[in-house]
Amino acid sequence: MPSPLATLKLLKQLLKRTSRQSKKFDRYQQSFLSKLQHSSSGAVIEDLYDDCVEQLNELHFPIEDTLSEGRLIVSQSQLQLKKLSNLSEASTKRVNDSTQISPPYTILEHHTELTNIIKIYQRVVIELNKNKNIQSSAHDDAPLIANICDELQQVILDLDVGRSYSKKLEEIRVKISNEEDPLLLPQYCLQIISIIIDSNREERRSSRHFLYTLNDSLTQFYLDFAKNIKQAENSFKDQEECVKSIQKQSTALKKVTVESKDLLTLQKHIYDYVYNVEQMILARESTKEQQVRHQFQGMVRQIKELQNETKNYQKTLKHQSQQLHVDFLTKIPNRAAWSERLQIEYTRYKRYEHPLTIAVIDIDKFKVINDTFGHLAGDKVLNVIAQTLQKLVRNTDFIARFGGEEFALLLPEITNQQSQIALEKLRCAIKNIPFKFKKQSISITISIGCTSFQKEDDIESAFERADQALYHAKSNGRNRVVNFDNSLVTS
Repeated sequence: MPSPLATLKLLKQLLKRTSRQSKKFDRYQQSFLSKLQHSSSGAVIEDLYDDCVEQLNELHFPIEDTLSEGRLIVSQSQLQLKKLSNLSEASTKRVNDSTQISPPYTILEHHTELTNIIKIYQRVVIELNKNKNIQSSAHDDAPLIANICDELQQVILDLDVGRSYSKKLEEIRVKISNEEDPLLLPQYCLQIISIIIDSNREERRSSRHFLYTLNDSLTQFYLDFAKNIKQAENSFKDQEECVKSIQKQSTALKKVTVESKDLLTLQKHIYDYVYNVEQMILARESTKEQQVRHQFQGMVRQIKELQNETKNYQKTLKHQSQQLHVDFLTKIPNRAAWSERLQIEYTRYKRYEHPLTIAVIDIDKFKVINDTFGHLAGDKVLNVIAQTLQKLVRNTDFIARFGGEEFALLLPEITNQQSQIALEKLRCAIKNIPFKFKKQSISITISIGCTSFQKEDDIESAFERADQALYHAKSNGRNRVVNFDNSLVTS
């Protein structure tokens, strides 16, 4: 027979497993264990056991039914979650993983399964609400997102990077032009920033390499120059020794002349002296000429190498400077080049007061072209129109892409009437270009606003008048040239 203490411990552990089944029974078992612990009579203990059995019989535990019902709810929930098609990959994986778990047996395993499915439900609800808000926000912010896409494309076109990086940027620009998901825009921005950083690093490496090469060449040139100076000093020493030798022989000749009593002997001494002097001079001149020629050739070679390296670097800098001022898409001057040239022409105008006209050109209904035929078609229109305008303007004129579908034009040394004729010629030429997209022929037109600089003008005031004239042209039917000085000056 087990000891009463062991029996009491066993009962405590068993009754603990039935806790939280019924409040009434939980209170009873505490009283039962307390009485059992303090009872020593066998009859009393037996009565307590009998009473506990009756209490247990009265207690109903529908645990199997409850577990089966919970299992059915979990299975139905998993099927419903699988039917959702707009879940993220992470949520879809969690749902699929939950169906691969072995069926639970213990109460704890059932509890774990229910807890897991509840967590999945909570995550899915949050995700669906978030997607709903994003879609609603994207719909409300569509104009803003479209503007950001256009600005990003313009930034890409204005960037000055190497050819390999330009191709990558163009691929990103095409993706941005066709992108419908605004959440991907930050990713594209990060890619653009990464390309800019890589391009700057490559340019820095190239510049550093050139500077190191130039420094090495200058160092070598300095060393050779110092060597030539040393050789010149040695040459002076040799010359000094030669002079001393001549003086020594001259002194000896004088002595022989005084002491000589035979004319033939004196003649021989004089001849030998003159011959030795001539040989010394010839040897000296030959050595000096060879040294000078060798030194000169070496210095000329180094100078030519430095010149070639400098020219190559100047060529690279010139190319980069040109690229910095060229629009990537249309291959005509960009806004930076426009600002620089405008300042030059304005300064010349203020100095000489010769006529100067400024015009702003805008492609009519360009957004419709993009929306109808796609951004690639829009790019083609921009390129064709830009090239046409550049071919038609004079060599002294300056046209640039100002931004988006706008171009800016400077016409120096031209009157109002002449500028009107020239701009009408541009308008008609663009209208007559046979554009064709998706087997559909369309006519594309431009509107132009212009004005002439006045004495009291600064750059901003003149450009603002030209822009007002362009607005007037767009508001009155498009496909026309409006000169602010002629049409709006009285308004």
